[in-house]
Amino acid sequence: MAKRGVNPAFIAVVSLLVVLRLEALTRTRTSAALSSENFRPWGTQVSGFKDNNAKYHRSPCPALNVLANHGYIPRDGKEVSPQTLQQALVKVYNLDISLAEFLVSTLPAQFSLADLGVHNFVEHDASLVHDDSWNGGDPSSVNITLATNLLSRSNKNQHLTKKALAAYRREREAFSAANTPDFEETFTAQRALTSYSEAAVMLLVMGDYSTTSISVDHARTFLVEERIPDDYKQPPTPVTLIQTLWLTLQLKVIAVLSQVFKFDP
Repeated sequence: MAKRGVNPAFIAVVSLLVVLRLEALTRTRTSAALSSENFRPWGTQVSGFKDNNAKYHRSPCPALNVLANHGYIPRDGKEVSPQTLQQALVKVYNLDISLAEFLVSTLPAQFSLADLGVHNFVEHDASLVHDDSWNGGDPSSVNITLATNLLSRSNKNQHLTKKALAAYRREREAFSAANTPDFEETFTAQRALTSYSEAAVMLLVMGDYSTTSISVDHARTFLVEERIPDDYKQPPTPVTLIQTLWLTLQLKVIAVLSQVFKFDP
Protein backbone atom coordinates (compact mmCIF):
# COMPACT_ATOMS: atom_id res chain seq x y z
CA MET A 1 0.00 0.00 0.00
CA ALA A 2 1.36 3.39 -0.96
CA LYS A 3 2.11 5.75 1.89
CA ARG A 4 0.07 8.90 2.02
CA GLY A 5 2.12 12.07 2.22
CA VAL A 6 1.04 14.97 4.37
CA ASN A 7 -0.68 17.63 2.35
CA PRO A 8 1.71 20.62 1.97
CA ALA A 9 -1.25 22.98 2.23
CA PHE A 10 -2.12 21.48 5.64
CA ILE A 11 1.46 22.03 6.86
CA ALA A 12 1.38 25.62 5.65
CA VAL A 13 -1.93 26.35 7.39
CA VAL A 14 -0.82 24.79 10.70
CA SER A 15 2.51 26.63 10.56
CA LEU A 16 0.73 29.90 9.91
CA LEU A 17 -1.64 29.34 12.83
CA VAL A 18 1.28 28.56 15.16
CA VAL A 19 3.18 31.68 14.05
CA LEU A 20 0.11 33.87 14.51
CA ARG A 21 -0.52 32.41 17.97
CA LEU A 22 3.08 32.96 19.07
CA GLU A 23 2.99 36.49 17.69
CA ALA A 24 -0.21 37.20 19.64
CA LEU A 25 1.34 35.88 22.85
CA THR A 26 4.44 38.00 22.27
CA ARG A 27 2.34 41.11 21.71
CA THR A 28 0.39 40.40 24.89
CA ARG A 29 3.53 40.07 26.99
CA THR A 30 5.08 43.17 25.50
CA SER A 31 1.96 45.25 26.05
CA ALA A 32 1.73 44.10 29.66
CA ALA A 33 5.40 44.87 30.28
CA LEU A 34 5.19 48.29 28.66
CA SER A 35 1.71 49.24 29.85
CA SER A 36 1.60 52.97 30.54
CA GLU A 37 -1.99 53.17 31.80
CA ASN A 38 -2.07 55.67 34.64
CA PHE A 39 -3.52 54.86 38.06
CA ARG A 40 -2.90 57.16 41.00
CA PRO A 41 -4.00 55.83 44.41
CA TRP A 42 -5.80 58.22 46.77
CA GLY A 43 -6.85 58.58 50.39
CA THR A 44 -6.24 55.82 52.89
CA GLN A 45 -5.12 53.35 50.22
CA VAL A 46 -1.78 55.16 49.86
CA SER A 47 0.91 56.42 52.25
CA GLY A 48 4.43 57.78 52.15
CA PHE A 49 5.30 56.92 55.76
CA LYS A 50 7.91 54.20 56.23
CA ASP A 51 6.58 50.80 57.36
CA ASN A 52 2.94 51.77 56.79
CA ASN A 53 0.22 49.19 56.09
CA ALA A 54 -1.40 50.94 53.12
CA LYS A 55 -1.97 49.03 49.89
CA TYR A 56 0.14 51.51 47.94
CA HIS A 57 3.39 53.19 48.91
CA ARG A 58 4.58 56.45 47.39
CA SER A 59 7.61 58.71 47.83
CA PRO A 60 8.39 62.43 48.09
CA CYS A 61 9.83 62.22 44.55
CA PRO A 62 7.26 62.84 41.79
CA ALA A 63 9.47 61.19 39.15
CA LEU A 64 9.35 57.87 41.01
CA ASN A 65 5.64 58.17 41.79
CA VAL A 66 4.98 58.74 38.09
CA LEU A 67 6.84 55.52 37.26
CA ALA A 68 4.74 53.60 39.80
CA ASN A 69 1.46 55.19 38.70
CA HIS A 70 2.18 54.13 35.12
CA GLY A 71 3.41 50.66 36.03
CA TYR A 72 7.04 51.00 34.96
CA ILE A 73 8.01 49.95 38.48
CA PRO A 74 5.68 47.96 40.79
CA ARG A 75 2.39 49.86 40.98
CA ASP A 76 2.10 49.30 44.70
CA GLY A 77 5.50 50.92 45.23
CA LYS A 78 6.77 47.91 47.18
CA GLU A 79 9.68 45.50 46.70
CA VAL A 80 11.38 47.75 44.16
CA SER A 81 14.91 46.84 43.10
CA PRO A 82 17.53 49.38 42.00
CA GLN A 83 17.85 47.49 38.71
CA THR A 84 14.13 47.81 37.96
CA LEU A 85 14.20 51.51 38.80
CA GLN A 86 17.32 52.09 36.73
CA GLN A 87 15.74 50.46 33.69
CA ALA A 88 12.59 52.56 34.11
CA LEU A 89 14.57 55.80 34.41
CA VAL A 90 16.33 55.02 31.14
CA LYS A 91 13.23 53.79 29.31
CA VAL A 92 10.76 56.49 30.34
CA TYR A 93 12.88 59.60 30.89
CA ASN A 94 15.75 58.79 28.51
CA LEU A 95 18.39 59.17 31.18
CA ASP A 96 21.89 58.12 30.24
CA ILE A 97 22.67 54.72 31.74
CA SER A 98 25.55 56.09 33.81
CA LEU A 99 23.31 58.80 35.29
CA ALA A 100 20.60 56.25 36.11
CA GLU A 101 23.21 54.00 37.75
CA PHE A 102 24.45 56.94 39.82
CA LEU A 103 20.94 57.84 40.98
CA VAL A 104 20.17 54.32 42.26
CA SER A 105 23.66 53.57 43.62
CA THR A 106 22.82 54.31 47.28
CA LEU A 107 19.55 52.37 47.37
CA PRO A 108 19.24 49.00 49.15
CA ALA A 109 18.79 45.76 47.22
CA GLN A 110 15.03 45.99 47.73
CA PHE A 111 13.01 48.92 49.00
CA SER A 112 9.58 50.51 49.21
CA LEU A 113 8.89 53.98 47.85
CA ALA A 114 7.75 54.89 51.36
CA ASP A 115 11.26 54.10 52.65
CA LEU A 116 12.41 57.16 50.73
CA GLY A 117 10.15 59.37 52.88
CA VAL A 118 12.46 59.07 55.88
CA HIS A 119 13.65 62.59 56.69
CA ASN A 120 16.93 63.47 54.99
CA PHE A 121 17.21 60.17 53.12
CA VAL A 122 15.54 61.20 49.87
CA GLU A 123 12.93 63.46 51.51
CA HIS A 124 14.32 66.87 52.42
CA ASP A 125 13.12 70.25 53.63
CA ALA A 126 12.50 73.21 51.30
CA SER A 127 10.88 71.00 48.66
CA LEU A 128 9.16 72.69 45.73
CA VAL A 129 5.72 71.20 46.43
CA HIS A 130 5.97 69.25 49.71
CA ASP A 131 5.80 70.39 53.33
CA ASP A 132 8.84 70.23 55.58
CA SER A 133 9.10 67.12 57.73
CA TRP A 134 8.53 68.85 61.06
CA ASN A 135 4.91 69.55 60.05
CA GLY A 136 4.23 65.85 60.47
CA GLY A 137 2.38 65.44 57.18
CA ASP A 138 2.63 62.53 54.77
CA PRO A 139 5.93 63.03 52.91
CA SER A 140 4.35 61.90 49.63
CA SER A 141 1.45 64.41 49.78
CA VAL A 142 1.55 67.42 47.47
CA ASN A 143 0.91 70.82 49.05
CA ILE A 144 -1.43 72.43 46.51
CA THR A 145 -0.71 75.93 47.84
CA LEU A 146 3.01 75.51 47.20
CA ALA A 147 2.35 74.03 43.77
CA THR A 148 0.01 76.87 42.81
CA ASN A 149 2.58 79.42 43.96
CA LEU A 150 5.27 77.77 41.85
CA LEU A 151 3.09 77.53 38.73
CA SER A 152 2.16 81.20 39.05
CA ARG A 153 5.79 82.13 38.29
CA SER A 154 5.41 81.40 34.58
CA ASN A 155 6.33 83.84 31.83
CA LYS A 156 3.99 85.20 29.14
CA ASN A 157 4.42 81.94 27.21
CA GLN A 158 3.16 79.94 30.18
CA HIS A 159 6.57 78.41 30.80
CA LEU A 160 8.62 78.16 33.98
CA THR A 161 12.16 79.19 33.12
CA LYS A 162 15.29 78.16 34.97
CA LYS A 163 15.40 81.69 36.41
CA ALA A 164 11.91 81.31 37.86
CA LEU A 165 12.65 77.85 39.24
CA ALA A 166 15.93 78.93 40.79
CA ALA A 167 14.38 81.99 42.43
CA TYR A 168 11.53 79.90 43.82
CA ARG A 169 13.98 77.31 45.14
CA ARG A 170 15.77 80.09 47.00
CA GLU A 171 12.47 81.37 48.43
CA ARG A 172 11.61 77.91 49.70
CA GLU A 173 14.98 77.67 51.43
CA ALA A 174 14.52 81.09 53.03
CA PHE A 175 11.04 80.13 54.25
CA SER A 176 12.30 76.87 55.76
CA ALA A 177 15.24 78.64 57.37
CA ALA A 178 12.83 81.04 59.08
CA ASN A 179 10.18 78.50 60.07
CA THR A 180 11.64 74.99 60.33
CA PRO A 181 13.55 74.06 63.51
CA ASP A 182 17.13 72.85 62.90
CA PHE A 183 16.90 73.64 59.19
CA GLU A 184 20.29 75.33 59.08
CA GLU A 185 21.90 72.32 60.78
CA THR A 186 20.24 69.60 58.71
CA PHE A 187 19.95 71.19 55.26
CA THR A 188 23.57 70.51 54.38
CA ALA A 189 25.39 71.50 51.21
CA GLN A 190 24.82 67.99 49.88
CA ARG A 191 21.06 68.23 50.43
CA ALA A 192 21.00 71.67 48.84
CA LEU A 193 22.81 70.21 45.82
CA THR A 194 20.24 67.41 45.69
CA SER A 195 17.34 69.86 45.74
CA TYR A 196 18.77 71.90 42.86
CA SER A 197 19.63 68.77 40.88
CA GLU A 198 15.99 67.63 41.19
CA ALA A 199 14.88 70.87 39.54
CA ALA A 200 17.57 70.43 36.89
CA VAL A 201 16.44 66.89 36.04
CA MET A 202 12.82 68.04 35.77
CA LEU A 203 13.81 70.75 33.28
CA LEU A 204 15.96 68.39 31.24
CA VAL A 205 13.50 65.49 31.23
CA MET A 206 10.04 67.09 31.22
CA GLY A 207 10.85 70.52 29.83
CA ASP A 208 11.64 72.12 26.51
CA TYR A 209 15.13 70.87 25.74
CA SER A 210 16.08 73.88 23.61
CA THR A 211 15.01 76.62 26.04
CA THR A 212 15.59 74.78 29.34
CA SER A 213 12.10 75.65 30.52
CA ILE A 214 8.99 73.65 31.30
CA SER A 215 5.41 74.47 30.38
CA VAL A 216 2.98 75.10 33.21
CA ASP A 217 0.83 72.25 31.91
CA HIS A 218 3.70 69.78 31.99
CA ALA A 219 4.87 70.98 35.40
CA ARG A 220 1.35 70.61 36.82
CA THR A 221 0.89 67.17 35.29
CA PHE A 222 4.25 65.96 36.57
CA LEU A 223 4.42 67.58 40.03
CA VAL A 224 0.76 67.67 41.06
CA GLU A 225 -1.03 64.93 39.10
CA GLU A 226 2.07 62.72 39.05
CA ARG A 227 1.55 61.32 35.59
CA ILE A 228 3.23 61.52 32.21
CA PRO A 229 1.82 64.36 30.07
CA ASP A 230 -0.29 63.14 27.15
CA ASP A 231 1.94 64.94 24.64
CA TYR A 232 5.21 64.04 26.36
CA LYS A 233 8.27 63.69 24.17
CA GLN A 234 11.47 62.29 25.56
CA PRO A 235 14.67 64.35 25.42
CA PRO A 236 16.20 63.94 21.93
CA THR A 237 19.42 62.54 23.42
CA PRO A 238 20.03 60.75 26.73
CA VAL A 239 20.36 63.12 29.69
CA THR A 240 23.86 62.80 31.14
CA LEU A 241 25.36 63.39 34.56
CA ILE A 242 27.50 66.23 33.19
CA GLN A 243 24.44 68.00 31.76
CA THR A 244 22.61 67.63 35.05
CA LEU A 245 25.52 68.95 37.12
CA TRP A 246 26.02 71.89 34.77
CA LEU A 247 22.36 72.92 34.95
CA THR A 248 22.36 72.35 38.73
CA LEU A 249 25.27 74.79 39.03
CA GLN A 250 23.44 77.34 36.86
CA LEU A 251 20.32 77.09 39.02
CA LYS A 252 22.34 77.56 42.20
CA VAL A 253 24.14 80.63 40.86
CA ILE A 254 20.88 82.16 39.64
CA ALA A 255 19.30 81.47 43.03
CA VAL A 256 22.08 83.32 44.82
CA LEU A 257 21.92 86.24 42.41
CA SER A 258 18.12 86.40 42.73
CA GLN A 259 18.61 87.74 46.26
CA VAL A 260 20.26 90.82 44.75
CA PHE A 261 18.74 91.15 41.30
CA LYS A 262 15.12 90.77 40.24
CA PHE A 263 14.89 88.50 37.20
CA ASP A 264 12.06 88.47 34.70
CA PRO A 265 10.43 85.01 34.64
